[in-house]
Amino acid sequence: MEHEIQTNIAYRWFLGLGLTDKVPDHSTISWNRRTRFKDTGIFQEIFDEIVLQAISHKMVGGRVLITDSTHVKANANKHHYTKQEVLQNTKDYIDELNEAVAEDRKAHGKKL
Repeated sequence: MEHEIQTNIAYRWFLGLGLTDKVPDHSTISWNRRTRFKDTGIFQEIFDEIVLQAISHKMVGGRVLITDSTHVKANANKHHYTKQEVLQNTKDYIDELNEAVAEDRKAHGKKL
């Protein structure tokens, strides 16, 4: 995302950045999510609004879910997969991910 903001004028415009303005470091978003906005619903509200706009513009239909498993070791095979419908709201999913990340960081002696 940081690279896209550096190179894509549309992202700069959306964020109110000029062509020569410094782009925030990629860790800024993560830091804000974990600390500054920890006990607020702002990220959930932003996420929900983006999804609603994507649905209204027929960009998503809710038939397939693809997740980023950055913190999970994977044994991926593009020819072997299982489609599965998940009935879980996004807040519970984010809470579950945050808890798993915190446990992994603690297990590996990293800062929370």
